[in-house]
Amino acid sequence: MKGNGEATGVNGASEVSGGKTLLFDAVLEPHRSLSRSGFFAVILVIGIITLGFGIFFIVMGAWPVFGFLGLDLFLLWLAIKLNARALKIVERIRLTADEVVVTRHGPRGGESWSFNPYWLTIAVNEQPTGKGDIRLSSHGFSLSLGAYLQPAERREVADALRKALADMGRIS
Repeated sequence: MKGNGEATGVNGASEVSGGKTLLFDAVLEPHRSLSRSGFFAVILVIGIITLGFGIFFIVMGAWPVFGFLGLDLFLLWLAIKLNARALKIVERIRLTADEVVVTRHGPRGGESWSFNPYWLTIAVNEQPTGKGDIRLSSHGFSLSLGAYLQPAERREVADALRKALADMGRIS
């Protein structure tokens, strides 16, 4: 499963540590539209343009403008870096015969949740604006996943997880 939101998964049995058979494994990541080299190219081009305007204003006698142009370049760099940091999130859904384990690793660390596959409910919440999420619920607890995925990708991941749960004999 691939797309704008980078949902990759493997279905079919494979071995994991502890002797458990992995029945489903999906890794969800946000799409990063600007690579590291693209980031440097954007900052370099904007920097050259800013430097040109800055020299023009210094020659015209408006030297304080040069500092504000430098501040604009710094704020652009900072905004792109903070956006890239916010996109460093990885969500993983793993299904074995005993449990569904969801792990989320982001800029602030990692978290993990475990669900009983026989009690798990999977819902795809979508809004007209295109925003939404995949919601895993069990025993009064609900977990939201994949809010950064495109609607078709959310449905694809949810359908694949539902199919894996049905294939293991869970009543759906």
